Amino acid sequence: MAALLELAHLSKRFGGVVVADDLSLSVDAGAAVGLVGPNGAGKTSLFSMISGDLRPDRGTVRFDGTTLNRLGVAARCRLGVARTFQVPRPFEQMTVFENVLVAAQQGARARGAASHRAALASLERCGLAPLANRRAGSLGLLDRKRLELARALASGPRLLLLDEVAGGLTEPEVQVLVGVVASIQAEGTAVVWIEHVVRALVGAVERLLCLAGGAFIADGQPEAVLADPVVREVYLGSELAIEGAR
Repeated sequence: MAALLELAHLSKRFGGVVVADDLSLSVDAGAAVGLVGPNGAGKTSLFSMISGDLRPDRGTVRFDGTTLNRLGVAARCRLGVARTFQVPRPFEQMTVFENVLVAAQQGARARGAASHRAALASLERCGLAPLANRRAGSLGLLDRKRLELARALASGPRLLLLDEVAGGLTEPEVQVLVGVVASIQAEGTAVVWIEHVVRALVGAVERLLCLAGGAFIADGQPEAVLADPVVREVYLGSELAIEGAR
């Protein structure tokens, strides 16, 4: 059986900066994959090439056997590719509920009562139901991050790309988030998660990759990757990062 997501020989550079150097990767349906690496390694650019926000210079992105290179963001979302952004991007003048409702209608193509049920279910799952009628622009950073996740879930993804959703959360909040992500993955949605809060990844993923210099320098079980001397030198050099991995 073919993988759900297949990246073949992706390359991307911005001037003299290489963010993807002949990257290849496959992710199976229902898999939980973590992605770590130093700042500027190309992690978010990789997500952008998968979601359609950025075009690779070379290489192919395939989703469930369909080549995505010529498809835009909206078309990829309707096929089942959803992402969150490290810096949340809500429709600030709309309510929290309206933000999620748009995702259900435009991403999942839900209509009428079904779209309302999908939006409310996503809000409940992300702990935002009490804020449903608040204007999104009035939310603090943590609730904006929850809204990013709720919008992505409401689109009915088969592949969910999470970009730094745990940053700034307290330890109890991180544990709640890990539980939410684990439940999403258990229902069959593949998850690829970029995160600097390494303890969140260790609790939620079964496979971890380290990206540095536009290349994957490690790929395997989380504990083995984090113990790799090359990974520790490149990524876990600071006491803060090492502490977060414990």
